[in-house]
Amino acid sequence: MKLAAIRIPCKNLNDAYAFYADKLRLTVLFGSPSEGFVGMQLQNVQLIFEPEEQGEFECGRYLGFSLAVENIDTFYREASKRGVSFSNEPEKQSWGGIMTHISDNSGNIFSVIQS
Repeated sequence: MKLAAIRIPCKNLNDAYAFYADKLRLTVLFGSPSEGFVGMQLQNVQLIFEPEEQGEFECGRYLGFSLAVENIDTFYREASKRGVSFSNEPEKQSWGGIMTHISDNSGNIFSVIQS
């Protein structure tokens, strides 16, 4: 088995599209805000953005995944210039990697790491 896609709840698909495509520079594969879903590609998995569903698929949570980048300091600096909100500057972790967290425009949080 392999991970195929990660669904991400959004308060507003237009805002999510702008955040992930423009600020994080992800490639759009399919769908559109007007269609009610948008699929974007990471190197090894798709992210699917859909409207949140109260009580079932809600925004404003830790999403439980990490994006791995080659140089976290460069990523942090460039994404910050585009308006991406981070929890803190990248920090060395006890397990040996470097990590920070991003909060998207729907209040979802995920990790960014450099191993």
